[in-house]
Amino acid sequence: MNKIGLLLALGTATFVVAGVSLANAAAPGPVGAQVAKKDTFSIDSSGACKVGAECVLQLTLTAIDQKDPKTGQVTSFHVNKEYPYKFKATDTAGVDYTGTDEAGKNVFSKRSGDFSLDATNEKVGVMKVHFKAAKAGAMTIPGTFKLSVCSAENCQLETADLSIPVVVK
Repeated sequence: MNKIGLLLALGTATFVVAGVSLANAAAPGPVGAQVAKKDTFSIDSSGACKVGAECVLQLTLTAIDQKDPKTGQVTSFHVNKEYPYKFKATDTAGVDYTGTDEAGKNVFSKRSGDFSLDATNEKVGVMKVHFKAAKAGAMTIPGTFKLSVCSAENCQLETADLSIPVVVK
C-alpha cells in the first residue's frame, strides 16, 4: 500500500447540512476544494456547515485516466466497487463525530452506508463524514482515507492522510 501525506495549503473546504441538497445549500467558501491528488485519483470536499447543526463533509473520490507519454496509450481508471472504503477521522477539539460504524463514531465506511458510488459515472464515489461543530470559525478535520482505484489490468490500494480546513458559520 502506498501512503500519501496530503495537506491542502490554501482554500477552504465547505460542507453540507444534512437534509439539504448541495445545490440548495448556501456555501460559506469555495465549493469543490481539492484536498488530495495523485496520478490515478483526486479527492475534493464540498458543502456548508453551521454551529451545532448536523454537518456532512463530502469527500468526492474521482479516478483519473493516465496517458503514456511515449505511446500515447490511455489507461482508464475507475473507482473499485468491491473495496471496503473507510475514512477514520482523528479526534479534533470542538468536533463531535456522529458516525454509525461499529468501529466508532469517528469511523465512516462503505459498510455503514457512508460511501456510495455514482450510479452514472464509474469514476466517482462519495464518502460522507458526519459531525457537529461546537463553535464557529476555522478548524481542520484530519483523518485517513482508505481507497482503491482500478484499471482493467490491476487495482491500486491507497491510504491518503488528509488534513481538511473547515470554516463553520
